[in-house]
Amino acid sequence: MNVDTDRLRSAVGTDTVESATRIVLGTGALVVVLALASLLPGLDLLVPRTPVTLAAVVGALATLAAVVLLVYLASALAALTRLALDGPAELVEHLASVVHWLVVLAAVLVAHAGLAAAVTPLLGDAAWLYDVAFLLLGLGPLVVVAARLWVAVDPLAELVADGVTAGPAGDRADADTGADADTGADAEAVGADASTDADADETGVDADESDTSAGTGDDPDRSS
Repeated sequence: MNVDTDRLRSAVGTDTVESATRIVLGTGALVVVLALASLLPGLDLLVPRTPVTLAAVVGALATLAAVVLLVYLASALAALTRLALDGPAELVEHLASVVHWLVVLAAVLVAHAGLAAAVTPLLGDAAWLYDVAFLLLGLGPLVVVAARLWVAVDPLAELVADGVTAGPAGDRADADTGADADTGADAEAVGADASTDADADETGVDADESDTSAGTGDDPDRSS
């Protein structure tokens, strides 16, 4: 399995590149804004009637934006994987699914880390439910990734085996074909030389017979 660059260039247009670039630049801008926002005074103040700080609220909003970007990126990367890989359709589909759900799992982990400061103070003694909830959310993508990798092992192993064994066998077949072609060319050349020699011998015999006949006709003694 390899990357079909020609098909990839033709399938990935300006809109796709623009969307991917927008996601990357948007994520980078979000990180910069968060870094600057953390320097503002007063973010450690509590939101009225809650144990949550303003910094936690800002971080939660930024986390939600990052999660949305990651979920959107998951579908885009899966589609790009289907376009980029050239191989058995079943194997390509498994790998595209693995890419998709790995990005979704990353989104779940980012959400767990970013929302903790805003959610756990509200839960009080039941803060452990927060971890349990994200554990269940993370198990789904993880199980899908494990299942896809498991079923992709056999076709991937067959593809690798075919690639390893087909190379030397193909080289040997090409070498045998070339040797047969050379042998056939040599045989044809030898046959052509033999035919040329036979024609030359026949031409020489005919010339001798013509000379003999001419000599007999010109001898006056023999004529008398």
